[in-house]
Amino acid sequence: MYPSVFSRSGRPSLVSFNLRSRQMLEAMRAEDGSGIHDRVGIRASLITVPRYFRFCPQCLHYDQQTYGELYWHRIHQVPGVLVCPHHAELLQERTVPMQSMNRHEYIAADRDTCPLIQPAQPFQPKVLNLLHLLAQDADVLLDNELPPRDLNWFRQQYMAHLIDHRLATATGRVYQQEFLGQFLYFYGQDFLNLLESSIQFQNDQNWLSSIVRKHRKAFHPLRHLLMLRFLGISIADFFQGDRDYQPFGAGPWLCLNAAADHYLKPIVTHLEISLCCDTKKPVGTFSCSCGFIYCRTGPDLSEEDARRMGKIKAVGAVWQQKLRHLVEVEQLGLRATARQLQVDPRTINRYIERLGLTPKWRSLDAPEVVGAIVLPPTAVTPVDDYRTQHRQAWSTLQAQNPQASKTALRQLAPATYTWLYRHDREWLHQHSPLAQKPVYANNRVDWQARDEQILAQVQEAMQELLAAEKPIRITVSRVAKAIVQLALIEQHLDQMPQTKAYLESVIEGIEDYQIRRVQWAAETLDRRGERVESWKVVRLAGLRPDYSEKVEQEIGRLMTNQTNLIIRVSVSSDY
Repeated sequence: MYPSVFSRSGRPSLVSFNLRSRQMLEAMRAEDGSGIHDRVGIRASLITVPRYFRFCPQCLHYDQQTYGELYWHRIHQVPGVLVCPHHAELLQERTVPMQSMNRHEYIAADRDTCPLIQPAQPFQPKVLNLLHLLAQDADVLLDNELPPRDLNWFRQQYMAHLIDHRLATATGRVYQQEFLGQFLYFYGQDFLNLLESSIQFQNDQNWLSSIVRKHRKAFHPLRHLLMLRFLGISIADFFQGDRDYQPFGAGPWLCLNAAADHYLKPIVTHLEISLCCDTKKPVGTFSCSCGFIYCRTGPDLSEEDARRMGKIKAVGAVWQQKLRHLVEVEQLGLRATARQLQVDPRTINRYIERLGLTPKWRSLDAPEVVGAIVLPPTAVTPVDDYRTQHRQAWSTLQAQNPQASKTALRQLAPATYTWLYRHDREWLHQHSPLAQKPVYANNRVDWQARDEQILAQVQEAMQELLAAEKPIRITVSRVAKAIVQLALIEQHLDQMPQTKAYLESVIEGIEDYQIRRVQWAAETLDRRGERVESWKVVRLAGLRPDYSEKVEQEIGRLMTNQTNLIIRVSVSSDY
């Protein structure tokens, strides 16, 4: 994207970019221009330089009318530019090579060296349109002084846009197969071959996979333009922006430690981003200097999200000291303490146990609530008095609710039950209602009738699954979900022998499913009027490179059938 990006060696910094650019300009101004191609990497590049000067017939006519003479346009000589960016017309080549035997010879653009012919149109409209857009991008690149960038800056920008397009995870792992597939679908292999930028799925070192990894070499500007066009980014926006994927915004971030003086202040500078295994969303872990560490799932969509805390990983010494003060000095209740520290009451209980604190609400002199009766504390109350009070309260509660179970009584007087359970458990068990045995209804299932009923539903679901627009793998769970009977089939399939036998006959292994996808892909391509080629079938079927030999044989059979069909059509048309 800059003169020095033609280099294929080293990891140049921004300073080296400027230095190399100045060296290139000085070499071009000097009388001796040797070594320029080597310095900018043209000789090492896999994209070849045009052998002949190229021109646009309409530009020639305009130049003659406007300036009275012709000249070579710089944009027409750029590798990969095959059409005029201004007229969308296919470029023509002059008759004499660009590098003649006499390197000092000046070859002017005139009517003799630029003969006008009417060339055939070799490209489809889609390809011609892509070539025109690419030529316009190259023209913008040449006519604007863009800021130099470090090689890995490009990779950082690409990664941010790939994440936006859901072609990479929040942690920067690219979904290579899907990325290559979408890129190939966007341009087509023929177009990429035309620009000497083809890609191979089987080769994980192809240029497209390498350009989104850490840059250990530079890439031809043409391939950068292909990436920008694929991602839908203009050159101006690409260079003016400095994007980095920030699902939680730019730091510093808020500290959510309610015990700290800097609560809700943006002082957190350490953030680690991981990926949720279930939702595939980014998970941020925020670590503050006060020792408080919390995490939440992103991305943040509003300012309120920045105040949202998902899970506390560590509370730190400041938070623990505040908890000790609230519990032992101020003697607040459980929920009041939780409100002060902006956490769940269960978190308070967990850290009270961990720190060995004695809260007021658990001490013996705390008032105990028995139903609607409050037992006031006394100055010095023996344990036997508490035992007597709680026993009496429990007995009174049973007398008032003779039909209630032990669990129901516990819900009516939780404090009394807890005290007796901890200090007088044997008496509590002896003076509680006996466990009531559940009464089960004798609803016997007619499994033969159930089997016939489920079998009919399964067969109907099978027809719908096979008729789906895109192939769906036939598995037991897929069929069961289709008839909304997953639990029944998972737990009682052995009691339905007809349904079991039918499912075993129709379920697909991975290989069978891949073959069906290949057949579907070939039919789809044929229905679209496209030529059925093996790489198109593999891409549309979504196959991984390690598909089996049996699947490969099926692809070969489809290719043979396609060839035979073309031959038959050709022969029949001759007659």
